[in-house]
Amino acid sequence: MTSTTQTPAMSPQGTGSTAGQQGAGWLPVPDSSLGPVIPERGYLVEEIRDGLYWVTEGMYQCAFMVTGHGVIAIDAPPSIGDRVTKAIRSVTDEPVTHVVYSHSHGDHIGTTDQFSDDALRIGHADTKKWLDRLRDPRRKPPDIVFDDSYTLEVGSQTLRLDYRGGNHALGNIFIHAPRQRALMIVDVFYPGWVPFAGLGLCRDIPGFVDHHDYALEYDFDTLISGHLTRLGRREDVETQREYVTDLRREALRALADVDQVPSWQYVHNVYGMFTNHFNRIASQVAEELLPKWKGRLAGVDFFIHNHSFIMLEALRVDWNAEPFVVLPPPSLIVEED
Repeated sequence: MTSTTQTPAMSPQGTGSTAGQQGAGWLPVPDSSLGPVIPERGYLVEEIRDGLYWVTEGMYQCAFMVTGHGVIAIDAPPSIGDRVTKAIRSVTDEPVTHVVYSHSHGDHIGTTDQFSDDALRIGHADTKKWLDRLRDPRRKPPDIVFDDSYTLEVGSQTLRLDYRGGNHALGNIFIHAPRQRALMIVDVFYPGWVPFAGLGLCRDIPGFVDHHDYALEYDFDTLISGHLTRLGRREDVETQREYVTDLRREALRALADVDQVPSWQYVHNVYGMFTNHFNRIASQVAEELLPKWKGRLAGVDFFIHNHSFIMLEALRVDWNAEPFVVLPPPSLIVEED
């Protein structure tokens, strides 16, 4: 029997390639959003400055620091896996003595078990609480725990770890390398791209908004963001802050402008009523912002509607914005036959 299954044509490896970046109806990915081409070995390792390196397979990012007295590893995403160790070994024979957790999520620290149990794990108190609860053998709870700030000094290197409150996840921290003028915070910023769905699957939207200003308080010119295609710069934080500010402003305007009355016809299915109203609000926001942001940040065509809904819900639930979304008065409800 002859198979009719067709294998897709192979495209050049790595997010630096423009091959296959456009699907049916997708906006093109701006050149400024593209990252370096990933070598055939499946990962890229590059020195940022003075012993600080980043590692990527084109979608996830982690880092490590060579100190002269051992290596500090920062995260180890499963998408890169044991290639993190290979990247380290391509640079130095020093053992990994410390492992810093950006936060608790498995997609960023899920293969930190590749490092010796003797290596000291360092993370925020909320990260330890979560990992203690999950009991995942691949994510050993941190040995060194802090609430607000912790300074890690090993050999000639220094890292400053700070927690400024909730954002993408509880316990998600800033990792600042002052000598290298590099800042790492994961799942908050997406250089060249809009955030992933749910504004980066964010747990605390007001905290997420505030973290743009917090980040800009640091002295840095290189950003390691955990995603997506390339390293970031200070201006990437400023650009995303502008996008989020636009989103909040237009969602607040649409909340006031979009009439609730047309949605009341669906009151007998309350989910239908709310969905209709929220979709009309999100559509107005998307229609207003898409012309400005297409061609500037990749992925805006995929997630602008979702981001509008998430911001709307944060305005209602967290910021208690008015007008409130309400059911129609009983006198206007017509019973269905």
